[in-house]
Amino acid sequence: MKYKIEPIGAEFSNKAIAQLENRFTSQSENGYKLHSVFQAQQPGCLGFGQPTITYLAIYVKE
Repeated sequence: MKYKIEPIGAEFSNKAIAQLENRFTSQSENGYKLHSVFQAQQPGCLGFGQPTITYLAIYVKE
């Protein structure tokens, strides 16, 4: 089994939702199935500054 993880952001406009649909479809066409999505905190630049909240999509290929 092979996993792939990518950040998908945290705020979604209508246009961003359509882009996310295309991203999920593209991963599916490459043989990946969406496994789960979870919230994560990413540190600021070089570990300084405010951290940001994002969501990570986890895909799996069997």
